[in-house]
Amino acid sequence: MDKAKKLTICLTGATGFIGSNLLTHFEKNNDFNIVALSRKLPPRLSGAKKGNVEWRRCNAFSHLDVEKATEGCDILIYLIHSMLPSTSFTQGHFKDFDLYLADNFMRAAKKHKIKKIIYLTGIIPHNEELSDHLSSRLEVEKALGEMNNLIALRASIVIGKNGSSFKIIERLIKRLPILVCPAWTRTKTQPIHLNDVIASIDYVIKDNIAPGAYDIGGPDILTYKEMMMLCAKVLDKKRYFFNVPLLTPTLSKLWVSNITMVSKDLIYPLVESLKHSMVVHPKKELTIPGHEYKHYIPALKESFTGEEDGWFREVIDYTSQISMKWLKNVTYIQRIHIPLHHSGKFLAEEYFKWLPRFMRPFINVKVFDDKVQFCLFGNLRILKLKLAKNRSTEDRWVYYITGGLLAKKRTLSGRLEFRNVPARNCHLIILIDYRPSMPWFIYKFTQAKIHHFAMMRFQKYLEKKYRS
Repeated sequence: MDKAKKLTICLTGATGFIGSNLLTHFEKNNDFNIVALSRKLPPRLSGAKKGNVEWRRCNAFSHLDVEKATEGCDILIYLIHSMLPSTSFTQGHFKDFDLYLADNFMRAAKKHKIKKIIYLTGIIPHNEELSDHLSSRLEVEKALGEMNNLIALRASIVIGKNGSSFKIIERLIKRLPILVCPAWTRTKTQPIHLNDVIASIDYVIKDNIAPGAYDIGGPDILTYKEMMMLCAKVLDKKRYFFNVPLLTPTLSKLWVSNITMVSKDLIYPLVESLKHSMVVHPKKELTIPGHEYKHYIPALKESFTGEEDGWFREVIDYTSQISMKWLKNVTYIQRIHIPLHHSGKFLAEEYFKWLPRFMRPFINVKVFDDKVQFCLFGNLRILKLKLAKNRSTEDRWVYYITGGLLAKKRTLSGRLEFRNVPARNCHLIILIDYRPSMPWFIYKFTQAKIHHFAMMRFQKYLEKKYRS
């Protein structure tokens, strides 16, 4: 490929399981220029280049970061989820976090006129009530598809070294001589090897594939129990499997989380989705001409690391890193369903009028042009906001947190945002990177609880007033 005509690919999640292996593939083939994104990249390394790869530091929760990171790119590969926490304290449903992240990239893609978006997601079963995990994946797919240039590759379990779902199975087999098998372990799935996923992504980049959703899978259809039994056989571990029909989903999640020592934030949504059959739909299947897909047992043999704790230590280390003292920050997202003709600016104005009525006589809100003050007992300023005029639009109204008794002086990029999300016909209210001034253990059980209660009441107030 002529160097002057190389396309530039923006690779999100470049240090993750799929992303890091995809990056290695791109480095070897050198067909494209790659912009690799990571939120964990030290600031001094942002912009570093080696071969056809440029690294950019990007916090996907920052719309400004996302705009800068995707500048100059032709194709976006979206490999982001929010099931592991991004800050020390998060409030809100992970579906709302996923939607917010997808909307950040969708807005950036519109601004930079990105030609193609590729999203790796889960297989979506037909005519079933979806788990929150799969429902969120489908919602992200719809949000990213707003420009009608999205190719969604839907896969079941990806088999490969350090893959989260596969490593959970491996850890269960290595740790337990006897495995109780709830009903969900008899659900059918169609695992696919990591190299086949990479080949599929490469194929839809290079070939003129029409936008849409495509299922990808390996040649074997197995139940989760069969996958575990074959895993035990390959590892040469004698294991006993017993069907237990009465084990509830809640107990299943606790069992898997405790045995594997993996964060419940990651385990719970995954286990919840295992009730669905994850088999490729023939009419939606994407097959690569001439490509030989790997069977499950050979894929297993290539995927064991020999160091079973490596991946889990990374997850545990990362979880502990975000709890360090200097990262004591808060993210809160609230979804509200009112007609979209009400702008983000309108939502902000409604909130500033409603809050003092709801919190009377304790809280008063004073609005001065581009500044807002939250006051306790009249004049004690507990939070100060300033409108980000250069970052605000009618559908995305943003205030920076500039001070007040309840905010640390070094608030970094703390902000309160009111946003329309047309793809999902809803609004989001986002408090992000807020650093409370009160001691952390007190904040979590006082101010955080009060804030959540107030936002839930505001949601009910708006939805009753404008949807009736």
